[in-house]
Amino acid sequence: MELYYKDLISEEASLEKLVDDLMLIVQGADEFVRAAGATLEGPQKEEITSRLQRLKERCQRVQQQAVASALAVDKVFHQYPYSAVGFGFAFGLLAGRYFKRRS
Repeated sequence: MELYYKDLISEEASLEKLVDDLMLIVQGADEFVRAAGATLEGPQKEEITSRLQRLKERCQRVQQQAVASALAVDKVFHQYPYSAVGFGFAFGLLAGRYFKRRS
């Protein structure tokens, strides 16, 4: 038996928000590099542009991993809905007990 709650939380909305946030970070870094790079010359400018390129690549990897993880979790939740709810409930109880003890 599979349970579907499509209207509860939109998968696309949370993934789109993550992608938008990552793209805003990269765009801000790109603008910063352009502003800082205007006054720099030679190896410093090359280093900044290479680091920006690595940042863009890492953001794309994080985006791909987030999508893959979300799809894997969705698949597990659809295969074992009652177990997922049980584990979530148990985790919530343990987390509540832990934070109550710390207070």
